Amino acid sequence: LSRIGDELYLEPTESGLSLRAVNSSRSAFASFLFAPLFFQLYEPGSAGPDTELFRCKVHMKSFLGVFRSLPSLEKSVGKCLILLKPRASRLVLQLHCKHGVTKTHNLAFQECERLQAVFDTQHCTSRLCAPARVLAEAVVHFPPTLAEVTLGTGPGGKISLRNYVEDEAEPSKTMVTELWLAEDEFQSAAVAPGSHITFCLKEFRGLLSFAEASNLPLTIHFDEPGR
Repeated sequence: LSRIGDELYLEPTESGLSLRAVNSSRSAFASFLFAPLFFQLYEPGSAGPDTELFRCKVHMKSFLGVFRSLPSLEKSVGKCLILLKPRASRLVLQLHCKHGVTKTHNLAFQECERLQAVFDTQHCTSRLCAPARVLAEAVVHFPPTLAEVTLGTGPGGKISLRNYVEDEAEPSKTMVTELWLAEDEFQSAAVAPGSHITFCLKEFRGLLSFAEASNLPLTIHFDEPGR
């Protein structure tokens, strides 16, 4: 999530604790839902019949600072208690360590709007599914400073990834890197001929690193540019 945005949105609901982030241009959004069964104890709070549960946002760096150095935390911390205190405008994180030591972090938060991406994958004309490793190995060839990449289709059902060039009609000294992936490298591929779409590479790398570490396949739904 920290690769997506600078703020972390927390929303406790009856179906679990939602952690979300959005980038500054609102072109990338990510959401993780921790179901109640994930926790030893989960109490989302109470809401009246006409009111919603409280939600807030905190600075991402402040939240990450609490969980810095995960290997040592896993050895020393027995459990973590997360308390949302709306009246005090504080998110309290308590780390219950061995030998009776408790570390308490009080993070200031802001109330926020509901953060939810609106999309319908059923109406997308193109769909790709591949192991995250395949796509992670493909984007390695692009420089870390590259902002955007274009995903497109070619002859024979091949899928191309290339660095985005703003105006291809004019001669340019920009170096173009393009990779072609055969259709059989994907678990499934149903792509509209001639389609292409450009998106941010930084957030895509973040998603790929999580999916690859979790050994998960990645499904990509897309339509015409702008949708």
